[in-house]
Amino acid sequence: MPRIPLLERLEVCDENRAHWAQADAIAGVPVEIVPGFGRVQLDALRDQYHGLEEAITQLEGDLELAQNEREGIWGTSTEDDDGVWFRMKQYKTMVKLRLGARHPLTRTVPNLGTVTPRNYLDIVHRFIDHWERVNALSTPDLTLGSFTLANLQTAHSNLDAKIAQVDSIETTLRVRREERDQLFGDEPEELREETSIIARLLLYHATIQAMFPNQPIADTLPDIFPVGPEAPLPTFEFNWVTQPGSQVKTWLQSPNLLGAALVAMKEGAVELTEPFDPAAPSGVQVIVWEGVLVVDELDELEVRNGDGITIARGVRNTAFAEPATL
Repeated sequence: MPRIPLLERLEVCDENRAHWAQADAIAGVPVEIVPGFGRVQLDALRDQYHGLEEAITQLEGDLELAQNEREGIWGTSTEDDDGVWFRMKQYKTMVKLRLGARHPLTRTVPNLGTVTPRNYLDIVHRFIDHWERVNALSTPDLTLGSFTLANLQTAHSNLDAKIAQVDSIETTLRVRREERDQLFGDEPEELREETSIIARLLLYHATIQAMFPNQPIADTLPDIFPVGPEAPLPTFEFNWVTQPGSQVKTWLQSPNLLGAALVAMKEGAVELTEPFDPAAPSGVQVIVWEGVLVVDELDELEVRNGDGITIARGVRNTAFAEPATL
């Protein structure tokens, strides 16, 4: 539940580092908030955080490239003749011409079905299996222009490797983002690490106020959070149920919040967002999240503004009944 925009995190850190340098000068010795932790150690945390941000930026670029390469193999549309999608669309017509409309294999040509990256391999595998059966019954082997069964098998292998690469980068990216957010510490107090940047800055503020009461150095402490160090966020009521096919349905009592733009859901490594609907019927917004298997309890449901900053936290009420479907 971040309160500080990503682009402002280093600025918040740097403003406090500059203030800490002034406090060191006034004290005549390095101000330590705990034994062995002063401004130099904060600088090291800041550099570590910056390094994670750079790694995340690199991973985001790598992910976009790998996704583009995956789509290049599959095809950007059914009209992209460089992709297997285009070829599989041609397949049924060619089988019909080769075997006749009444042949069982013609009548059982695989259907593409729902085309999503998670289904690419399964779709191609079904066509490979069917094509092998057609080639076993006819000579010469069936081809789609210059495109052969061997080409489709190669595309399947390439897709498999590229999908695995995308999955690996996505996992690494999620881990690095969690490491970055944990290191920075813009989290609920019960989740915040004592060694995080935010925890250190809060302790620095308390230390300066105790060392220099009513002095300018204490009165000029830079802000950490936009609305004060520990201002609680508004909450809203929600509930959820699981549905077949790895789906989760949530419904929330839409909070009346200025700037609400997104509903964000987190379950383990899965983080998804949907547009916030201020005009939901009876003030209850219902969302079905795809590809989510809840273990024990849904981790988070939040409302965020257009910058992705959390402005309200969901609190589950198991007695909150699912709205009737008209």
